[in-house]
Amino acid sequence: SKATVSVLNWGADPQQITQQSLMDSVIESLQAAVVDIAGVMRRGGLWEKFGEKHADVNTSGDKQDHVDVLADNFVAQYLMENPNVRGFASEEREEITKKASGRYLVAYDPLDGSQNIKVNITTGLIYGVFDTPDGADPKSGRQLVAAGYAIFGAATQFVVATKADGVKMYTLCPTHQRFVLHRDRHTIPQKGKVYACNEGLQPKWVSARSRKWAEAMRGRSVRWMACMVSDVHRILVDGGAFLLPADVKNKNGKLRLVYEAYPMAFVYECAGGVATLEDNTPLLDVPFPTTKATLHMKVPVFLSSPHEAGIYAKL
Repeated sequence: SKATVSVLNWGADPQQITQQSLMDSVIESLQAAVVDIAGVMRRGGLWEKFGEKHADVNTSGDKQDHVDVLADNFVAQYLMENPNVRGFASEEREEITKKASGRYLVAYDPLDGSQNIKVNITTGLIYGVFDTPDGADPKSGRQLVAAGYAIFGAATQFVVATKADGVKMYTLCPTHQRFVLHRDRHTIPQKGKVYACNEGLQPKWVSARSRKWAEAMRGRSVRWMACMVSDVHRILVDGGAFLLPADVKNKNGKLRLVYEAYPMAFVYECAGGVATLEDNTPLLDVPFPTTKATLHMKVPVFLSSPHEAGIYAKL
């Protein structure tokens, strides 16, 4: 059955279909999918296939969990039914699914951090909404008009960022299955006390800048959950920096540009933060992949409060 979701209360008049109300409908479709996925995550090990690997490997080369496939199907169903969605691109699918009409292209990772499922640690969903009124693929991340993520943890939270309204954070009310706004126009702190990176791999990092930055952060506490949503959310709320650099095994980086890096970069910029590659190029300026072969391309990612970004840029 369809999930009951909240209306974002952004003032869309149903008698006057505006671009804002069209985009709101896309966000509400994503919220509905998140409610359905949260229901599966709450069941945990009570579902016999929970945490088990699927027979398939996705286009990015990752072994899929059964929950990965189920989460992807939930999102795809809602986006297919939304007339304002022209197409969607999933980390779990080989190419962009295109429709005959609509305005927006939605890119998403349906279940980030799925390796955490079997140990019952936080997972998430990441999404970005591109404005493509002419039906052509985006030129870069600058065509994003909304982006955000969901967290499946102690509570299910849904974060949405837009240039006009900043970063809003919602929590799912388990009784009424509706998202309730709990933080409005959030901005990242200027400076934090922690940093997030897999420092055990530092000797294998390619960039000297990243190695020097990690050394400069010594003395702070490290926080690392092996789930981008969890690690990035902590830094967004409390300040600090997140770094997942290129290494000798993953020379182009480990995070997918379209499904992970673009959306999180948009959120951070809307919150007053910084989002770059290791060479300080803004992530949103990186060109959108132009071929099926590069749609799942990976990049190094640095997301930060202004203070920590200043340290990184000078190295």
